[in-house]
Amino acid sequence: MATEFDITDPIPYPLSNPAGATNFSATGVAYDVAFASNPFFIGASDDAPYRRVTAQYRKQQIDQSREPGEQTLTGWWTRSQSSFHYGQGIKFFEPLQDESLRFQYTESKGMDVWTKGQATLLKSVDNVHTVTGAIQSSGLPWQTARSIQWVKSGNTYDGALVWDEYDVDKVFPRITVSITTKALTSNVATLTTSVDHGLSIGMQITVSGVDATFNGEYRITTIPTSTTLTYAKTASNVSPTAVSPAGTGTAEVIHFIDYISGTDYPVYAICDDGVYAYWVTRILDAGVDKTVMYKKLLTDDSSVAATEMWRSNAIVIDRGVMEYTKERIILNINNRIYEMPTSATALTGSGGGTLVYTHPDANVYYTSIASSGAAIYLSSFSGIQSVITKFTLTSTGAMPTLTSAITAAEMPVGEKIFKIGYYLGYLAIGTSEGVRIAAVSETDGSVNYGALLFESTQPVYDFAFRDRFIWATTGVETQAGTTRIDLGTPTGTLLFAYAYDLYDSTDTVLHHTTAAAFVGQTNRLLFATAGDGTDGKVYIESASTLISGGYIRTGFIRYNTTENKIFKIMQTRADNTYGAVSVDSITADDTYYRIGSFGQATAISDVNISFPTGSVEFLGFQFNFTRSTTDTTQGPIFTGYQVKSLPAVPRQRLIQYPVMCYDHEKDHYGVEVGYEGSAYDRISQLETIENLGDTIRVEDFRTGESYLGLIEEMDFINRTPTDKRFSGYGGLLLVTIRTV
Repeated sequence: MATEFDITDPIPYPLSNPAGATNFSATGVAYDVAFASNPFFIGASDDAPYRRVTAQYRKQQIDQSREPGEQTLTGWWTRSQSSFHYGQGIKFFEPLQDESLRFQYTESKGMDVWTKGQATLLKSVDNVHTVTGAIQSSGLPWQTARSIQWVKSGNTYDGALVWDEYDVDKVFPRITVSITTKALTSNVATLTTSVDHGLSIGMQITVSGVDATFNGEYRITTIPTSTTLTYAKTASNVSPTAVSPAGTGTAEVIHFIDYISGTDYPVYAICDDGVYAYWVTRILDAGVDKTVMYKKLLTDDSSVAATEMWRSNAIVIDRGVMEYTKERIILNINNRIYEMPTSATALTGSGGGTLVYTHPDANVYYTSIASSGAAIYLSSFSGIQSVITKFTLTSTGAMPTLTSAITAAEMPVGEKIFKIGYYLGYLAIGTSEGVRIAAVSETDGSVNYGALLFESTQPVYDFAFRDRFIWATTGVETQAGTTRIDLGTPTGTLLFAYAYDLYDSTDTVLHHTTAAAFVGQTNRLLFATAGDGTDGKVYIESASTLISGGYIRTGFIRYNTTENKIFKIMQTRADNTYGAVSVDSITADDTYYRIGSFGQATAISDVNISFPTGSVEFLGFQFNFTRSTTDTTQGPIFTGYQVKSLPAVPRQRLIQYPVMCYDHEKDHYGVEVGYEGSAYDRISQLETIENLGDTIRVEDFRTGESYLGLIEEMDFINRTPTDKRFSGYGGLLLVTIRTV
């Protein structure tokens, strides 16, 4: 017969609190103390007093670590950091968990952390151009940027070819000249500069500070000498006249393609081979929309007509992407992929390109093209599905015609690929979620991508590559900017160190950062933003001026234990000869407290960590840096810090209770309790509880104190002799309790 239980039956096994944790139920007897509901009378005397002693603190107060200098014999718990080159992204700074965590931190802005052993301020950025193209309804941007170099008027220029929907411009670092003389003859203005100006024909120059006739923006038409320039200006003649005070001329852009919104179609895709730029657009030809492909020398400007390569209505473009790679142009128009020679005179057929693949989904969006040694890759998305397709070349070097796509990688559903770029044996993948890095096989071009390196607040639309680094267009929190990835510093499988990099500290509107490229052969980065709500901008890294300020926020320090600590001293190691340094402490709820400030060229001393007061489980710190007040090219050099703390474990106490343990006893009101053998029974009960090793409830009715504790020791002293009627088993019981 099956066993049946009633709801009134007791639980067969205790589930949580032990029986010893229950409170004593009053019986009308004035007991003094109770242990696990077992009551006793206090019997304190000179020989056996009631005592309260602080228990010896047993925890070793030394933080053992592999970091040099972390070991200490003074009782301090220390944590130090002497380099930050493994980048940002951690929440807790626990070096014992992983080797790389010794050099990581939570977040930085405006800081160059990539030199081992130091961190300095990054360069500032200059806004050199304005763009208007917004993010398209497809989610794709209009902007791209390509590093270029060209020679004009006897000068070599480093810049970037920046595409923005209807316009394509050559953007370069701003050139500023001082204008000393003006003249105007037959509607041609001539300006003379104080020194060689370095300008060229085709540049747009903005003239100010001369007079109302000459001021404005113009296209330079000739460069008669290294100190003179001319532009068209319809006005009365002006004889050569000194300009005092001197005027100013600035140039930062050459208009390359100028299509007109509402009249022309936009540029749908563009690439270059270092000599020519190639692009595709649409035209209305005798009432018929046609796709047209043009090319133009990179040395030219918008005044030079482009060369038409071919036009066709076999497919009418409404979206596309193109790239020059492996000595050919890979051209996507809508859902078709073409292999195109740079000398093509037709879309396909004799003298034209080759259709190598047609995607079965007519609404697919191709987003980017890249190539490794073994294959050419195209990224695309269709709905919420996104893939990378590969083409491996034939033995003759041609792209095979495919009837079905060879999928090299497929993204998780909902994650769209916007940019791919091959560099140093890796494929960088920019998606709607962030950045992934993929390993690429050099034999068959297969792709194996890793986890998200980081999640971005905006889609990653573009990459720029230089040295061992990748710059991704991520934005920097709520401001336009980039994130740098160090391919030379792996932190896991296909994971690499990263940190926020160049950004516009004055950008108060969240613009999508859409394009990035280096300025020609220089190490100066250019990045652009979309015209989201307000006009977007093109930025170029300053040649020498540092950003006004930056910070590094450390991971929360908790010494690999959840016990509370008292954070006491912060030692900041920095050279503040040029610039100021300040330190904030950061609590778990992200409250910041300024605990130290050091002005330019003042001594940096140890500071007491005055906030927060009391003990906490963990604490973070932020180091803030501002550039020199006298030299904008100089700033502080941060080389590390050390935090000193003390453990704040609550102290335990040993409380000794001398209690009477006789067969027959009386309270102070004369009420008699007990029976023959009760002393032994009570001792046995306490010994049974003691053997369990669990906590018990201790109640002191004299003070009202009630707490959980452990029986540390029991010492029974038999003080009554036996006689004819009684066993004489009774005496003084010393019960020592350790509070918990």
